[in-house]
Amino acid sequence: MVRTRHDIASLTLDGIAEAETQEWHPVMDTYARGVDLMRALPAEDPDSWRWAANTHGFPMGTPPRPAWGQCAHASLFFLPWHRAYLAWFEGTIRKLAGDDTWGLPYWNYSDPDNPDAAFLPAEFRVPTRTVDGEAVPNPLFDPTRNEGPLPAEDIDIVAALTEPRFVGGVPDVGFGGTDRDRRFGDVESTPHNWVHVDIGGLMESPATAGQDPIFWLHHANIDRLWEVWLSLRGSVRLTDPGGGSAFLVTQWQSAIFWFGSEQSPSTYMMDDVEDLSSVKMGYEYESIDLPEASSEAIATAREPVPVGGGGFPLDEAEPGWEPVAASFNLESNEERDVTFHAAPRGLDEAPPTRLVLEFAGVRAVQPHSAYVVEVRSAPDQEPHRVGRFATFGLAGTPPEEERSYLVDATEVVPELLAEGWTGGQLSVKLVPEQGRPDSDDPERAIHVQQVTVYAQTP
Repeated sequence: MVRTRHDIASLTLDGIAEAETQEWHPVMDTYARGVDLMRALPAEDPDSWRWAANTHGFPMGTPPRPAWGQCAHASLFFLPWHRAYLAWFEGTIRKLAGDDTWGLPYWNYSDPDNPDAAFLPAEFRVPTRTVDGEAVPNPLFDPTRNEGPLPAEDIDIVAALTEPRFVGGVPDVGFGGTDRDRRFGDVESTPHNWVHVDIGGLMESPATAGQDPIFWLHHANIDRLWEVWLSLRGSVRLTDPGGGSAFLVTQWQSAIFWFGSEQSPSTYMMDDVEDLSSVKMGYEYESIDLPEASSEAIATAREPVPVGGGGFPLDEAEPGWEPVAASFNLESNEERDVTFHAAPRGLDEAPPTRLVLEFAGVRAVQPHSAYVVEVRSAPDQEPHRVGRFATFGLAGTPPEEERSYLVDATEVVPELLAEGWTGGQLSVKLVPEQGRPDSDDPERAIHVQQVTVYAQTP
């Protein structure tokens, strides 16, 4: 049986009053009943809500179990692991609710044709709902969330879908990941990470995100975007000729994901995961069509990828990139200089066509939820805002956990050159993004071990 995962926009009621007093769509009613039934089970039961949430991540201090804390963030397996995870969760809801036709809805928050798309759906915003004429607690409600709207730049999907490769190197990451761990793929950076921090509450950390019922609809949409990307002309899978090194292809094809009971787990092979019509998946999306404007923008921006037989080198920099690294401790609101011992290749003859900054070895016990990156060509020049990143995937992790963040600074290259920048030095600063609840919290901080500036010349 192939079930349909519906856009929640086609299921949701019109507003708060309706969500509190009217009967819900059967798909949403089954979801709410399933969540209730899972929460009624003890945490040690593999069908329980806490077991499902802890499989993704669990708060520090929680006694661990082999099945828990598996989430694959900043990893080549971010998309396939979460796809298998959703399928297992979906099956648990079907089993407990007794509805074998049920499919997990997705929240298409980036739909430009729906003015309410960026707001949390009404069924998730009411503390009670009406069942058989009586008001009962709503299991989909969480008072710690932000209800929206999600900022437009945080849910932009065009940039991620424009990337033709599933996997890339550094500093050119792919749609799904990079050839090295601890770096986020394009779709994981935006919109995935930003939606987590924008909603806040339990969603802000991998350790607690699975406890929020909206988590599953968010990830259903990220999974749908993988299908959207695959449908685009010119998309290069990891396993396509030239799509990845032989080492990465072997890793990919041999991956196995497992969930549930530690004695008799549900297992998913990569062949199962990549085929939505397989018995283990068995679903399709209501729509993977893009709005016309988005399709045109992606088609215009995509560059053809040459295909061939050997993949790309595993440990070599992309041709034309000149990396300059500086190892130092960089803290929030602190400015440090990256000094070039020699100008980037060709900078004296021709300006760089691209400029990318990488913040590596990033650690934090409690980071700000988002940071803005500023650069300055000289001490007497004004800072330029070159990008931003969300810290989901770092918050709530052990102190020794590390991540790397890439920020494209290409758009300010003309301004830097106009100021007389010759590539000898670049001042870099991380500033907590203003307008967020934690923006001015002095107890929050981030620690960077190395900053690398990549300049690409003709």
